[in-house]
Amino acid sequence: MCVLIVLRIKSVFFKVKFCRHNQLFGRYLLNRYIETGQFNAVGAHGRARSVLDTLLDRGDLVMKSTRDPEVYRRELPVLHAMRGFAGFPLLYDYFTTPPAFGDVEYCFVTDYGGECIDDIARRSGGRFSHSNIMRISFQLLWALETLHQRGFVHRDVHCGNVLLRREFDGVVRLKIIDFGLSLPRYPLPYPEINMTSWHASLQVCRGEAYSRFDDLISAIFLPMWFIPVDPFGGVRAEYLQKKITFDANPHSWFPEELEWIADLYTEVNIQRTSGFSHTDLFDFFYRTDPEFDPTSPIVYRVENNQLILE
Repeated sequence: MCVLIVLRIKSVFFKVKFCRHNQLFGRYLLNRYIETGQFNAVGAHGRARSVLDTLLDRGDLVMKSTRDPEVYRRELPVLHAMRGFAGFPLLYDYFTTPPAFGDVEYCFVTDYGGECIDDIARRSGGRFSHSNIMRISFQLLWALETLHQRGFVHRDVHCGNVLLRREFDGVVRLKIIDFGLSLPRYPLPYPEINMTSWHASLQVCRGEAYSRFDDLISAIFLPMWFIPVDPFGGVRAEYLQKKITFDANPHSWFPEELEWIADLYTEVNIQRTSGFSHTDLFDFFYRTDPEFDPTSPIVYRVENNQLILE
């Protein structure tokens, strides 16, 4: 009996060691048919891997791992809180690796959410149709407000953290990922690091406390990539001044058919002082174009098994 126990322990040890050597973890094996990548946001570093659950034979999974316990501590409660809500990855599993085999890895596994919207945009000619921009904006704001109602702010909304996926019913849906910088909405979190970025609001670049409105402003900046409109340039040291200039006259940057983006930016900033109104925020889309339904399906085509948006 003792021999059997020793052999079993050796077998488990060998399996874990073999998996770690190949950057794999226990029952989760690398799925070579779907891209993997790294994430390197402000203050959040790690790796995302497409994996296969060998125990349940499920392959549409992504495992994110980090050696920073703070990233893990922030992200895991959000994933728990958002289970079952549209627009968010479904938490499948979470665990840490034994320290005996090197640095501790903090891992969690979610379902596959889709492709980065920026990658899809490049494949789609660098821009989306005006109607698709409105549909994407509505879905993104709706998902963020769901997050806010559950008690969190994202604090890092940009093109790399927004995914699109053509689901089994043929409808393209949006998901938000990467909650390594997320914090509870209250008390309003002050930045512990310099969060100045292209997608950050003017208030965040000034170092003010972060609120739901800053997430919403980042969501409004996101579709500007796909027009394309670039009022802030690529020099981080110039972002603050250029955001001040943009804030003074946002309408000057948009053609007439897209001035609704500047109007939406103004609406959110008005609500900073007047108070948040869920109804006013989403009724805005219907007031802008009463003949258009912003909840209608995103229009796309598939070429060579790849998603292309109109």
